[in-house]
Amino acid sequence: MIDSLQPDSYRGDEYDLIELQQLLKSPHRIIFKGTSPYQDVLLIESKNIRLYWNEHLEMNSLDERIYHEALVHPALHLSNRHNRVLIIGEECGLALREVLKYPRVNHVSLVAISPETLYAAQKTPEITELNEGSLFDKRVHIYESDIHEFLRTEQQPFNVIIADLPDPETEELSQFYTKEFFRQLTNKLSDDGILVCQSSSPEDTPLIYWSISKTLESESLHTLSYHVNVPWFGDCGFHLAGKEALIWEEGSKIDVPNRSLPYDLTSWFTFPPHVMSVKDQAIINSLECLTLHKFYAASGVDTIPTKGRSVFYDLQHRDQVKDANTEELIELRHLLSSSHRILYDGGTEGDNVLIFETSDVRLYLDKQLQFSSLDEQFYHEALVHPALAMVQKRERILIVGGGDGLAIREILKYPDVKHIDLVDLDPLILHMASNVPEVVALNEGSLHEKRVAIHQQDIQDFKKEKRDPYDVIIVDLPDPGDEILSRLYTVEFFGQLSNLLSKDGILVCQSHSPEYAPLVFWSIGLTLKGSGLHILSYQTEVPSFGDWGFHLAAKKPLLLEKREISVPNRTLPKDLFSLFTFSPKVLSILAHSQINTLSNLKLHQFYRQELLSNLQQSD
Repeated sequence: MIDSLQPDSYRGDEYDLIELQQLLKSPHRIIFKGTSPYQDVLLIESKNIRLYWNEHLEMNSLDERIYHEALVHPALHLSNRHNRVLIIGEECGLALREVLKYPRVNHVSLVAISPETLYAAQKTPEITELNEGSLFDKRVHIYESDIHEFLRTEQQPFNVIIADLPDPETEELSQFYTKEFFRQLTNKLSDDGILVCQSSSPEDTPLIYWSISKTLESESLHTLSYHVNVPWFGDCGFHLAGKEALIWEEGSKIDVPNRSLPYDLTSWFTFPPHVMSVKDQAIINSLECLTLHKFYAASGVDTIPTKGRSVFYDLQHRDQVKDANTEELIELRHLLSSSHRILYDGGTEGDNVLIFETSDVRLYLDKQLQFSSLDEQFYHEALVHPALAMVQKRERILIVGGGDGLAIREILKYPDVKHIDLVDLDPLILHMASNVPEVVALNEGSLHEKRVAIHQQDIQDFKKEKRDPYDVIIVDLPDPGDEILSRLYTVEFFGQLSNLLSKDGILVCQSHSPEYAPLVFWSIGLTLKGSGLHILSYQTEVPSFGDWGFHLAAKKPLLLEKREISVPNRTLPKDLFSLFTFSPKVLSILAHSQINTLSNLKLHQFYRQELLSNLQQSD
């Protein structure tokens, strides 16, 4: 999606570039900017507006344009005419904003699924600013009547119908994705018209995605499927449908102003093999046989079915049902416990809307996101507290990396910590963390605390000096995205760090994502074991980054006992045991991991391999 993505020079995730590009095109304030001998540093602040419907995140101002531009523009580009447009759902007016960019549009009917969301959007100035006043445009006719009643009484056909419906998580919502409902829409579509339907995630819920496609086709519609990555929501899927065959010509260009669309959308219409492999398992959803909400209730099933069974069988016979919204609720409660401003809060049960605004301070190093003030606590509390909860003594602490001071903030909560050595190579990061007010506020002035000694030097030089052993060593280094960084995740390096560790001490190492880079994650663990240490592996969910992994390592075997954090924290579960479990899919990669040594550097190769694989899957 981003033309500037250059795999040879960029270590980060594609999402980081997408988000940064969106931030720089939207209202923002650059707090700090500079270049050190090691990296470019950018600290940026923006307002983050979120809308929750029944505690589900529906809109995030950070990346909503990526979603709504992808929803609207392919359909309007393919339609021969778009004089009359029907939008079902999307009451915030953000899809409407995109539709009104086309001068030939002279009538838009907007039918609200959530009257409360429509009312909130009309009454909230910040939403009106986001949608550029689209809800008050004279070409727009808003209906709060039941969608079925509207379709029964509307006489004229539409050139484009945009169905931006809630995901079919309940039996009631599943009825919007039935052949009967699509038949009603087809009857209101002109002969050369285009229908576009948001269709859940082909990556996360491929069976739902392809079942929506099959249901559309059951009404004699031709479909054309595509998907796009939206940073805060992940992979989002759509289906175009029409009474005539649909073809997306290579090189077709969207010729209206936009902020996120690539020059050529062709890659959106291709899917990775593991998503395509589920297509033949798709089932038509009808009022007589509602299935989509059942698929949601059994979320988390692998895309590859159990041998000898269909995916549908596995879904129907799962014993453990996962609450897919748990992480979203944790994030919402976390944000509401932080500094925020409520813009709207109202409605009834089943149609409740909450809109609030927060300030988001983000640090980018070489265009790679390092932290967001909205959720950095998820990462830093998980990095620090399991190790400090399990260690017998925690008087002396060493932090390798972590120059932003956020991990130190967590360590200083323990009164029995007497001394912390912070070793970070980049003087610019240390200057920023010590002097930029926004960062000092985040780290609570931790670098100025008298128990903290700052060493601006290479860790390789620091560890050569004779020192008293440490009770805890925290390795918070950048991901091993190149050969130089890969050398910091070797048997030799970890062996030298273990020499600095007390006999009862614990080392914790951030280890990238078990979900998106499992080979990197497990290879770091295997490398720690190769240095003679015993390990325990765990993970947590960080909204800005997704699943993130860590390894605990010690000279003695580590026992996973019930441990409770004795200091204040905002994101960790009461019982840490849940952090130490992994899905079978992630565990299956463990057998393929390899030790990383100076004579056989593998990690940066695995990193590139998994990064490119993720990029190909998102295309």
